[in-house]
Amino acid sequence: MATYYMYFPFFTCEVKCGAAALDIADRQNAHRMTLAVGATVELFRLVGREVELHRKILAFSVSHNHSSVRIYGHYPVINGKDTKYYRHPIRKLDFTELDGREKWTAYKFAKDIYDIWMPNYFKWLCSAIDQIPADLDFSVP
Repeated sequence: MATYYMYFPFFTCEVKCGAAALDIADRQNAHRMTLAVGATVELFRLVGREVELHRKILAFSVSHNHSSVRIYGHYPVINGKDTKYYRHPIRKLDFTELDGREKWTAYKFAKDIYDIWMPNYFKWLCSAIDQIPADLDFSVP
């Protein structure tokens, strides 16, 4: 059932200039990741496994400018058929302070998402996709 044409985004990055612009970047990232987490919730709801997603981080975002970085984890809170989406601040830092000691923090975090977190997340998504009934009708009336 799964195809190579299925996409489930789990990471987004937005770069802006200025302090207030970081708030705009945060909102843009939050919007994108809410859509992505929502699609994952719908997939797992389709196969009756949505409780597995409750309060689990399913996506990440990074907002940054020339000196500051904000890293968030995005997750759903599922209560029956009602789902609300939230973000959790993982790290906020200024990578220019302390002689640049933190300049690689965001890079290392993003690399760890791809190297450590994503392979298990991919297997988890595939297990749900493989449970989609073959006779399911996706047509829109």
